Amino acid sequence: MTDQLLQDLRHTIRGLLRSPAYALVTILTLALGIGGNTAIFSIVNAVILRPLGYPKPEQLMYVTTQFPAFGFDQFWVSPPEYFEFRELNQSFRAVGAFTTGEVNLTAGDRPMRVRSAGVDDRLFNALGIRPLSGRLFRPGEADLITPPNRPPNSPPIPLPPIVVLSYELWQSAFGGRMDLIGQLVEVNGLPREVIGIMPPGADVMDNRTQIWTPLGLNPANRQNRGNHYLYLIARLNDGVTPQMAQSEMTDLIRTWSERTGQKGHVFAPPPKDTAARQANPGAGHIIQMHPVQQQLVGGASRAIWMLQAAVGFVLLIACANLANLLIARAETRAREFAVRTALGAGRWRLLRQFMTEGVLLASIGGGLGLVLAHFGVRALIRAYPTSLPRATEVTVDPWVLLFTLGVSIATGVVFGLAPMLHTKASGLVTALKEGGSKGATSAARHHVRRALVMAEVALAVILVIGAGLMLRTVLNLTKVDAGFDRARLVTFQMSLPVAGYPRALPRAQMYQRLLTNIRTIPGVQTASAMSGLPPNRPLDANDTDIDNYTAPPEGPFENVDYYQNVMMDYFETMGIPLVAGRSFTATDAASEGPVVIVNESLVNTFWRGLNPIGQRLRPGFGPANTVPWFTVIGVAKDVKQRGVDKKAGTELYILVDQTAQLPPPVTIAPSTMNIVMRTTLPPTALRTSIEAAVRQADPSVPIARLRDMNGVFEESIQRPRLLAQLLGGFAGLALLLAAIGTYGMLSYMVAERRREIGIRMALGADRGVVLAQVMKQGLLLTAMGVAVGLAGASALNRLILSLLFDVKPSDPMTMIGVVGTISIVAAFACWLPAWRASRLDPNLVLRQD
Repeated sequence: MTDQLLQDLRHTIRGLLRSPAYALVTILTLALGIGGNTAIFSIVNAVILRPLGYPKPEQLMYVTTQFPAFGFDQFWVSPPEYFEFRELNQSFRAVGAFTTGEVNLTAGDRPMRVRSAGVDDRLFNALGIRPLSGRLFRPGEADLITPPNRPPNSPPIPLPPIVVLSYELWQSAFGGRMDLIGQLVEVNGLPREVIGIMPPGADVMDNRTQIWTPLGLNPANRQNRGNHYLYLIARLNDGVTPQMAQSEMTDLIRTWSERTGQKGHVFAPPPKDTAARQANPGAGHIIQMHPVQQQLVGGASRAIWMLQAAVGFVLLIACANLANLLIARAETRAREFAVRTALGAGRWRLLRQFMTEGVLLASIGGGLGLVLAHFGVRALIRAYPTSLPRATEVTVDPWVLLFTLGVSIATGVVFGLAPMLHTKASGLVTALKEGGSKGATSAARHHVRRALVMAEVALAVILVIGAGLMLRTVLNLTKVDAGFDRARLVTFQMSLPVAGYPRALPRAQMYQRLLTNIRTIPGVQTASAMSGLPPNRPLDANDTDIDNYTAPPEGPFENVDYYQNVMMDYFETMGIPLVAGRSFTATDAASEGPVVIVNESLVNTFWRGLNPIGQRLRPGFGPANTVPWFTVIGVAKDVKQRGVDKKAGTELYILVDQTAQLPPPVTIAPSTMNIVMRTTLPPTALRTSIEAAVRQADPSVPIARLRDMNGVFEESIQRPRLLAQLLGGFAGLALLLAAIGTYGMLSYMVAERRREIGIRMALGADRGVVLAQVMKQGLLLTAMGVAVGLAGASALNRLILSLLFDVKPSDPMTMIGVVGTISIVAAFACWLPAWRASRLDPNLVLRQD
């Protein structure tokens, strides 16, 4: 058997060397189809199929809260809720809390901005992480603890100044120094001891964490239950299923107040009574859980599987194309196979020869495709580093190699079998008798070729329609009015170290100095600062007292989605129009009466039918009796904050120049601000001047994310843009392969019918009639394929409804555009062989035959 396989392999190689053009086209086609499938499968494998890099990752649950009355399906957990859940539950072996953010880190003589996670020691236990070097936080080391036998209002013991570094930061910022454990680094202006190094790839909820700091919760403080800001991860006990844990959680929610002794703002099922809901709008606040991997992947799962299906269609089209090509090649070798049959070769012997050729070509194409997939994935991750969850884990690993091998062999077998299905012994005997004359082949074979071409066109139609819908989605997203003029806007982020700026007023004065410096830069027209950068920033959801408003039983309740802390000239710099009232002025900064500007959504939500100017609200900065009322002086146009594809939320604007001078708890000046400039220059031309302006104000503060606002806007739609580009590329490839398949099928049919066409032309047939007849055959197949494709698209494209924005799956403009494009491409593919048929010289054809 081995000798026979080697003989088949040698015979196949000799045959391919005699037909290098055929071999090259086949290998390149397979490389594109298999390479695309390998690249996308590497994403599927890393993001969806591969378990998380923790011990027993199926036990990890992501715990959040839910406020149905406020419209929040997933919300943070407050510290008292965390402590109670940790103490009451029996289903989880460990429950840990964390927050995410960024800190200033001084490595050597240069400040840098790095991603951080504030964690308690229980989170490491829940995740099962062990350090690569050094140690992690000891029990209680990340908590604020009030020692016993101290007065009730005594301050807790300060947190130890310790940090843990990620492996990646250790390598990039400190060169992998082995003596770094025990050394001091400066974090937010304070010296902190490095106690440990994380293993490579260690992270929490895809935060790309570079430095881990103590969270600093006080277990003795069970007040302020409405302050939600914690993320929780819990590990199930061995033998406890998620269903069992959910059942226990449901029971806990039902009896939470009895178990904790708390009567207000506790977990409870939603009340059915309208009066009860009105009396307690926070009722129905519950705790919930989801598997961590499911939470990480989220909505990306549907998009990734859709890409895998799309690239699978491309491979099917390639296989259909190559099957057609191999059938044609088999028919040109009919006399060879007839001679071999006459000499005793059985049908299995011929079948093995076809399969050897198919598998060899597919293996070479698969190897080349693997190389293309490797570089393609690397380029994709570089171009879109944050558009995919778990992007750092996407690699061509052994499972991907096994997938490529399987696809290559299956592809080779499938399109290698195609010609054998129509190579019958009777046909071979006929070929031998005819001496290899180029007569017309059987109608069955023509039907197979036509069916393959129709299938190619139908699959291409489905792909092109899907790509067209996603392109329309991206186009619609780019045209969304985000509420501000993003042209000629440049922004960067900076964060002031707590050690150097412990109070609000010095922070505000620092921002004012910096803005004064920036406004003197040539090309900068105006500048300001804001705490939250649109169009995609985290939700605040702060309870706010609204004057002249009584919440109805079903809401909306007195809660504002966004608090935006701004500096002077904010609205002028951002190009946000005011629809009523006025903007902030210098007199507001010096006034003792706090003022505020609100957006249209807030007015329509709480003061519909009232004049908003002069209305009052009280932000949730602390106990109501300590916070003054703020007077509304203006109404701004809505600005997109939670994403360009989402409705604008309620928002209020607070002037930092004023609040930094007010008494506590209203003394506000965020430590992190986004500086924004309206300028005629690009970010690259401004970088040196901006860095000099920041150094002049404070040389210890780094700048981060210097870019123009168009870049910020494009980043907010990265995922749909990536999906549209990949689908567009696959659709273009599918369309090209379908056009090549149509062209190849018609060219071969013309070659087979040369004698017939020559006789008809010798008898007086017009060249235009020949051209029209050949064109008609190709366009009829295209029309049938388009019809099948449209029917398939109407069924399949509804699966991507959740990925579309402002366009329907049955969008007529997209359908018309796709049909028109495919018709033009098909017409060109049909015209070439038809034109060649019409230019045949009947005398030359008849003499040759």
